[in-house]
Amino acid sequence: MQASPKSVFHPSVSIVIPAYNSEKFISKCLLSLFKNAAQYMGFCEIIVVDDGSSDCTYEIAWATIQECRRKWPNIHGKVVRHTTKLGRTEAVKTGVNKAFGTLTAIVDPQTLWKTNVLKELVEAIEKGGKAPNFTAVLYRTNTLREMLNSKTHINNFKPAS
Repeated sequence: MQASPKSVFHPSVSIVIPAYNSEKFISKCLLSLFKNAAQYMGFCEIIVVDDGSSDCTYEIAWATIQECRRKWPNIHGKVVRHTTKLGRTEAVKTGVNKAFGTLTAIVDPQTLWKTNVLKELVEAIEKGGKAPNFTAVLYRTNTLREMLNSKTHINNFKPAS
């Protein structure tokens, strides 16, 4: 009798990008994130929060997400807009409150992820270790929501481990 292969669980991941006047680099950032999400076997969504930009950040982000969704239809993406600038913490809070993932990464709009960053971040979290020198950190979404709603500053929050 042949043993059945072990089922592998891949936690769902939300990627939140708080963006303000980021039209020059939001498209490249999104493309790098979609490429990473395409290599990840679990559910993944990408959420851009335009924090009241006066440039075309919202429009470029929306168009890029639509283009990427045509190429990678299994990856969810959306753009949320603040009508006025509320600040990075509020943009992160908005994105996290819209997130479905059990894990959340907060990514600056000028960040470009190299191949397999998402996969390696999740693997590091699952093994209980720290991710090796990445420009991104994964948080447990429920803990991050609690922290943001309690007015604790994001820089005082420890990543999931």
